[in-house]
Amino acid sequence: MPHRFVGRARTADSVRLERPRPTTSGTVRGRADKPDVATRAIRLPEATQAIFVDSSGRRGRRLRWAVYALLLLVLALLALLWLSQAVGLG
Repeated sequence: MPHRFVGRARTADSVRLERPRPTTSGTVRGRADKPDVATRAIRLPEATQAIFVDSSGRRGRRLRWAVYALLLLVLALLALLWLSQAVGLG
């Protein structure tokens, strides 16, 4: 592998094989046309915009009752723990 390039670092062998760079004298500069209105950037929705919209309120009621049931279960388990501790001391 005598002619191996690593990144942009050149080896000693590659310096001799280097081709001349193209000249820019034939380059024509001009002005680009205005872009078509159909190529405008796409607008993304805002990050703070609502994702789920529940106008009936059914999802909120279900979530509230699920939280109530979970809290009731936790309170019942805490009461059982408290009673088991009270019975053990007596």
